[in-house]
Amino acid sequence: MKTITHRDKPTPSLRSLIAALLLAIVCPFSGAAQNDFFPTDYVALPDGGLNIAAYAAHQTLTGPWANGARTAPGELTTNLLAVRVSRHFSVGEQGQYTLAPVMVLTAADTDRNATLSALGQPVSGFGDLRLGAAFWPYIDRENRDYVLTGVFVSLPTGDYQSSQLLNIGENRIKTVLVAGWMKTLGERWVVDLAPEVAFFGDNKRYAGTDTLSQDTAYAFTGTARYKATPSWHWYGSAQINRGGATRRESTGTGTGAPENTRLALGTLLFTGENSQIQLRYAQDVEISNGFRNARELVLRWSVVFR
Repeated sequence: MKTITHRDKPTPSLRSLIAALLLAIVCPFSGAAQNDFFPTDYVALPDGGLNIAAYAAHQTLTGPWANGARTAPGELTTNLLAVRVSRHFSVGEQGQYTLAPVMVLTAADTDRNATLSALGQPVSGFGDLRLGAAFWPYIDRENRDYVLTGVFVSLPTGDYQSSQLLNIGENRIKTVLVAGWMKTLGERWVVDLAPEVAFFGDNKRYAGTDTLSQDTAYAFTGTARYKATPSWHWYGSAQINRGGATRRESTGTGTGAPENTRLALGTLLFTGENSQIQLRYAQDVEISNGFRNARELVLRWSVVFR
């Protein structure tokens, strides 16, 4: 059994800083766009098409960071499983548009090292239920060009313990507006662009009976995909996150926005006419506040029923 020394124990000032940075780790995939789109997600399916996607992910966060400097050798690890289900319906004159209701279910476990013991015990459980709808106002299936808009709402249904800071659920309502543009360039290249705006409700059971609020957050993601063969693709993406500063009501203190930049590399393999597997590695290359995504590995399997 390891003996905990004074070096392992967070100081009062560090404990306060970690508490202020809670919102950087409440969501298992912290400091990222709230809706994590993958290549081919912008494709509108034919009327009645059903898409089921399953995710398995592992993420390591380090920090916390404040004003671009790391303030402690903390480390958080999260394992996450998720399932996303969407059904596509053709609407409008001659079915020229597509509408797709979406549901996302998640489960995760999160652990921390001794430096972050003030956050509480390791946790596991279900994340918040996410419901939404995507709408395609422009569809060009022949040229593989699509424009998407959508709204998603996370409901406070996940596991949450107000007695500690580390949780899987967020205990608040979150509304996210998204857009996406998929453009095919020649025979080999595809470009995806995705802006996002997230609005956060208050967590009124933060650390017991306190209230934690968060400013509006903005994200922009760009992805370039190369078709090495018709069934095997490679892609790289860059994501910029801005806004999202937090405030604690009782003390008036909080943390600045993460202001982070994330890069990712991935590969996509079509395993059949209606199924695919993707593997993606990502990490933050720049961050101002919160916890840095030191490494993140996501495996995704997706199948379409027409």
